Amino acid sequence: MARTSIYLLVLAAIAPFLYDRYLTFSSLAANRPSKLEPIYTFKKHEIKFRDYIRNCEDVILDEGMGLAILSCDPGRDRWNTVMGHFHAGEDLQNGGLWIYDYSTPGLADSEALKILALKNFNTHDFHPLGIEFESSTSTLYVVNHAQSGSAIEIFHVSVKLLTATHAATLKHPLIHTPNSIHSLGHGKFFFTNDHYVRAAVSPLLSKIETWSGAPGGSVVFFDVNDFAAAKTIAHVPFANGIAMINSTTLVVASSSKPAVYFYDVTPDFNLKSRGFLRTPAGVDNISVDGKGMLLMAGHPFAPALVVVSKNRYKCNLESEKEEERKACECGAPSWAAEWTHEAGLREIYKGNEFCSSSMAVRDSSRGIGMISGLYDRGLMVFRE
Repeated sequence: MARTSIYLLVLAAIAPFLYDRYLTFSSLAANRPSKLEPIYTFKKHEIKFRDYIRNCEDVILDEGMGLAILSCDPGRDRWNTVMGHFHAGEDLQNGGLWIYDYSTPGLADSEALKILALKNFNTHDFHPLGIEFESSTSTLYVVNHAQSGSAIEIFHVSVKLLTATHAATLKHPLIHTPNSIHSLGHGKFFFTNDHYVRAAVSPLLSKIETWSGAPGGSVVFFDVNDFAAAKTIAHVPFANGIAMINSTTLVVASSSKPAVYFYDVTPDFNLKSRGFLRTPAGVDNISVDGKGMLLMAGHPFAPALVVVSKNRYKCNLESEKEEERKACECGAPSWAAEWTHEAGLREIYKGNEFCSSSMAVRDSSRGIGMISGLYDRGLMVFRE
């Protein structure tokens, strides 16, 4: 009887975890290539700039200027600190920051898309991931997964001159696996660490953390004017995108739950949990449009993304070897959804035409939106 009681207690303790993993893997099974059912709600779309940009992880809109800022890194084919692939070398390509004028009609691609010149900065070790733009001060925060160690870079942007002048590199013990940033103004911001165990330290433990759904990721408050104020304020499984849907509510995406977590922000920049919303795909990045609607993009079948990231370092379209040409293909499906408290979750896109979606943004006043692809070429631009 005593042994039976122990078994029942153990089962009761692990049952929530097992049920959580069951829901996650059931969603994966439903989205496997043979079963994936496409969803398309746009009036029309096009894939722009295929010959100009690739591996764009994040997109930020400035609706006032009618501009988008893109974080793109062709070097992600061989250097991905999140997925744990490190194939560096002297010919490793570096990333860049681009400005897309989406509001001026009739522009040719070469006129609409311009790269920002990085000033006072070593561009030879630049691998940008999440970005955040503070338009009132023209301050751009960039997560840089550099070979020398991950950091958060601060730039001052001149749209007129197409320059981003480097102002500071932030390194801190709490900046260990930075992924996404949300600015609060005046040098204060929240950011996510996607893992507790860095893939560079232990690839195996990092993978276990990912697939187990362990809450090793974190949310951190940071103040560039007071490093001592930095503090971890929440733990989230594979914490990824981060955004505020109003002045007091913070949302954090989880790529391995999968879900989005809601928090009340206290006056002293701590968080009080308000629960989470489970999603039918692993959420990568999130944004909020002008109508206050939460947009999310991510990965409905994560194993496909794992395969792409694992083999991409072999990619060579000019090679005579089939294996190297095949490594350039991207078979990870994309997914995007929108959410409001009143209407709930609505999927707006799911399919294979554009690969490995990582961010969805929308200018609701102009009826135009964009989806970026972690390993795809170009940018999906849609109209509603």
